[in-house]
Amino acid sequence: MIEIREVKTKSQLRTFIDYPVKLYRDNPYFTPYIYEDEVSNLTPSKNPASRYCDFKLFLAYKDGKVAGRICAIINRYANTKYHQKRIRFNRIDMIDDIEVTKALIGAVEKFGKENGLEEINGPLGYSDQDKEGLLTHGFDKHNMFATFYTHPYYVEHLAKLGFVEDAVWKEYRIYMPEKPDEKLQKIAAFTAKKYDLHMAKIKSKRRKDIHHYVRQVLDLTNRAYKDLYGYVPIEEDLMDHLADQYIPMINLDYLIVVCDANEKVVGFGLSIPSPVFALKKSKGHLFPFGFIRFFRALKTAKVLDMFLIAVEPELKNAGIVTMIFAEAVNNAVKNGVQYAETGPELEDNTSVQALWKIFRTEQHKRRACFLKKIDV
Repeated sequence: MIEIREVKTKSQLRTFIDYPVKLYRDNPYFTPYIYEDEVSNLTPSKNPASRYCDFKLFLAYKDGKVAGRICAIINRYANTKYHQKRIRFNRIDMIDDIEVTKALIGAVEKFGKENGLEEINGPLGYSDQDKEGLLTHGFDKHNMFATFYTHPYYVEHLAKLGFVEDAVWKEYRIYMPEKPDEKLQKIAAFTAKKYDLHMAKIKSKRRKDIHHYVRQVLDLTNRAYKDLYGYVPIEEDLMDHLADQYIPMINLDYLIVVCDANEKVVGFGLSIPSPVFALKKSKGHLFPFGFIRFFRALKTAKVLDMFLIAVEPELKNAGIVTMIFAEAVNNAVKNGVQYAETGPELEDNTSVQALWKIFRTEQHKRRACFLKKIDV
């Protein structure tokens, strides 16, 4: 017998967050998310996105044992922007039992129908900064800090339930050269001179040194990403929420901020030395002692997770991206980084994928978002 229970208590929320760690306990490729961040993300009173999102969390029980979980999200802003009547699902995990998956999806559909919605799609989050997409290729590769790892049967279950792919992302592994690329350096220098650009000198992660750039960077992200699939702009209170989560993880060698002569941010790139292997050892919990290995990894890991890169739209062909990569590669080579993981890139975003041609690369993962009509 399968029973669906809505998450109402702190104990249930802990069960919801920790469930994937138990499901994937014997899988070498799964790495968990930060438990403390998930508590903040999944508690409406702590997540500013709840101003334009309604979300519910559900746990599935089979024969009295937890067998799956799912998050249902009504993103009112996205539905208005894209003229859609959709409910999103996210954080879907379950045992290999199609009836469990059917029950979880059914709970989301019921929530959607109660609110007059007609379609269900996902995995998508409350904003573009949330994890999204189900893995469809690359099950023998570990996930990044900003992505989900999922079993192959997840996609098989959704197909049986009538879902079709609605968006596809590719992920690349970029191998670092033994020394900085001279051609890259020359193009970067030419671009800086031609457009009177320079790298911001950020001395520390203290609020007074970095906050000025954080707000500009996230404003730029909104302008650069506004036409991407399902994108929801980051509003000011969510900017602060994200800053609180990400600033402690920043390694200044990999926060590259490009400014014009008036100190306006016109481009940036953010990567972090990957903390995922440290998180795996602590099962996603920073406390009581997981934070020690986590922050050590942010200084010493030889794998980079590439989070974001954005350029002022009217300058997107000016060569600013080359400036960002030239600086990041210099620091990566200096620090002995072996390779970088790009994160999900929309399949039709060929301009971004063209950036990797000067490197030795491997297109090693693929993920998708799925869509279907809500059953009447």
